[in-house]
Amino acid sequence: MNDLITIKGGKTITIQLEPAATGMPPLAQEIKVRQVPVREYDAGFAVVNDEFALAAFVCGQKKEWAFTLTPESFEAVLETGREVNEKGFFSFCQRRTELLQRQNADMFGQMKDLPPEALKVLVELGEQRTHGSASRSSLPGWPPPPAG
Repeated sequence: MNDLITIKGGKTITIQLEPAATGMPPLAQEIKVRQVPVREYDAGFAVVNDEFALAAFVCGQKKEWAFTLTPESFEAVLETGREVNEKGFFSFCQRRTELLQRQNADMFGQMKDLPPEALKVLVELGEQRTHGSASRSSLPGWPPPPAG
């Protein structure tokens, strides 16, 4: 990433917005694909697997905005977003993903040593939780959530 992108906090590109069912040609507009600030890394990680939300996020827009882009502009926003945020935000996402994968592997490794009856209870509790009838605090061994 070059220093000018860092100084400017992103890179300005020209995009095309789809015409709003008027038969008019696409509307060209300049947009800044921003360098995601560290304070927003957690929020960005939550949308990193949703390309529409991610395209909007790196431009400081709402997800619905991404649906107004032409296909070429959508791809340009994603490509520029990767370029501008490769050494910051996406490095963070890679580390976070690797950590979650290690934690899941550890959890599954521990689960394989459980007796079948305990696994059955865990599956049932997971199903209840998925359907909203159990909370984390109702699971055996989980402490109640902190007050406040």
